[in-house]
Amino acid sequence: MTRFSNWFKTRSPRGQWAAGCVGVVTIVMSCLYFLGLASYLARPTLLTTPPAATIVIVIPTVQRPTFAAPTAPPTFVLPGATLPATPTQAPIPTRAPPTETPAFILDPNGTPITVTPIADETATPDATLFFQLSQTRQP
Repeated sequence: MTRFSNWFKTRSPRGQWAAGCVGVVTIVMSCLYFLGLASYLARPTLLTTPPAATIVIVIPTVQRPTFAAPTAPPTFVLPGATLPATPTQAPIPTRAPPTETPAFILDPNGTPITVTPIADETATPDATLFFQLSQTRQP
């Protein structure tokens, strides 16, 4: 062992590094080689063992079942209500203006006679609508 340590000490740092790499590669290769050799020698004994027994599952053939249609529809018995009934909420009003239904006057034959409403004297034909936008949203 002293001969090897003396040889290793006389090498340069780069030579010591190379010798260490060669040594590690040699050790790993020899381990892998001997494991492969052992598996190669054990292979014939592994192949001579009988194969594992196979299990055969036999499914018997059965006639197809026939289903009869139910004579009465199924009924579900639900539990009774435990909460008191409350009235529903009133419908939400629309933003559209209410529509006016025309008034019909019937003549003696029963056919409706439409009456044109009298124009409002305050409205002018060139009247315009003005909308004012607010900065906040009001409910």
